[in-house]
Amino acid sequence: MSQSEKTILVTGATGRQGGAVAARLLADGWRVRGLTRDPGSAKAKALKDAGAEVVGGDLDDRDSLDRAVEGAFGVFSVHAGAYEGGPYGHDLGHEERSAAKLGAAAKAAGAVHLVHSSSIGVGGPLEEHMDMLQRKAEAERAIHASGVPHTILRPTSFMENTFDSFRELQNGALVSLLNADTYEPHIAADDIAAFAAIAFADPESHAGKVYELAGDDLTQTDKAALIGRVVGREVPYVGIDVEQVAADSPSTAKMLGVLNDHRMKVDIEALRAIHPGLLTLEQWMTGIGKPLVDAYFAKLDRA
Repeated sequence: MSQSEKTILVTGATGRQGGAVAARLLADGWRVRGLTRDPGSAKAKALKDAGAEVVGGDLDDRDSLDRAVEGAFGVFSVHAGAYEGGPYGHDLGHEERSAAKLGAAAKAAGAVHLVHSSSIGVGGPLEEHMDMLQRKAEAERAIHASGVPHTILRPTSFMENTFDSFRELQNGALVSLLNADTYEPHIAADDIAAFAAIAFADPESHAGKVYELAGDDLTQTDKAALIGRVVGREVPYVGIDVEQVAADSPSTAKMLGVLNDHRMKVDIEALRAIHPGLLTLEQWMTGIGKPLVDAYFAKLDRA
C-alpha cells in the first residue's frame, strides 16, 4: 500500500506543531486526518482546503479518539502542556491522561506507528527541577505503556516563538532571563514535521528511537546579533531578573533559571545526517520564517 493510500491522524492539527506535520505529510502524499476541537474554525477550514480530512474530537474523550483513529496507519501525538500558565494548569494530570487515551485508541485500531512530541530535557538531569518536564515524562511513559510502536521527538525552543511570544522580543530588543552567554538550542516547527514524516515513512527504522531536536544553538547575545544582522537594525540583548519573570509566570522563571546553570546539548550534526535540510535560525529567518519576522518588525514600526 502506497503513502497515498495510508492515513495519518494528526492531533493538534490547527496548532503550530500539528499544523506543520499535517502540511508536511500532505506534501509527501499521505492522507491526513486532522483532529481538532473546533472543526468549524478558520484554521480547520484552511486545513480542509489544503486536502486534509478534518474531524472533531478531544484528547480527553476516548470515544472521539476511537472514531478519529479508525483505519489510520499512523498517529501524530502532541499535547498542550499541563503546567502552571498553560491551558491545563488547573489539571496537571491532563497530559498523561490524554496521552494514555490516545495510545490506547491507536493500539485498539491497529495503528502501525505513533510519533509523539514531547520536550528536550525529559529523562535528563533537568527533569527533577522542572515541573513541565515531569508532566512530559508522564505522557511519554503513557505512550510507552500503550504498546504501539512509536518514535519520541523532543523539540527544543521553537524558532517561531522568538517572533510571536511576548517573552522574547519586546520593543525590538531580545529580553530574557537567560544570561547573555547562556546557550539555547532552537528548532523550526517545519523540522519537527520533517522528523515526524521521516519516522512514518520508515517506521521499522525509527521505532523505539528518541530524537532531541535542534537546528541551531546560540547564546543570547549571538542570537540578538544574528537577528539584528538579518533584519538590518540594532537588536540589543536585555537581561532581566528572576523576579520580573516570576511575577507573570513562576514556572517560566524557574525553568529559565535552571537553564542558566545547565546547558542543554543537542547533537545537531547527527540530526542533520538524518535530515540534511535541518535549518539554522538564520536559514529559517531568511526562508520559511521570513513572513513571521517581517510581520513582527512591521508591527513594531507601526506602533
